[in-house]
Amino acid sequence: MKYKIRLETMSDVNKFVKIATEYPGKITLTDGENFTVNGKSLLGAMYTVEWDQIYCQSENEIYHLIKDFVDEE
Repeated sequence: MKYKIRLETMSDVNKFVKIATEYPGKITLTDGENFTVNGKSLLGAMYTVEWDQIYCQSENEIYHLIKDFVDEE
């Protein structure tokens, strides 16, 4: 599964990483082109704040967990 998300503040980053680390499956964050980081890594998630676009990818359906961060536009 792949969703475009927003992580605009440190509070967003902390909440997202907390959710991701509690989920047993693999979660990655990508800019859609060149960069990918572990979605369970606080430093990795902080790095994504500088990206123009952030996508969350997971092995399983996690929309119900990250719906507050999904960019519906």
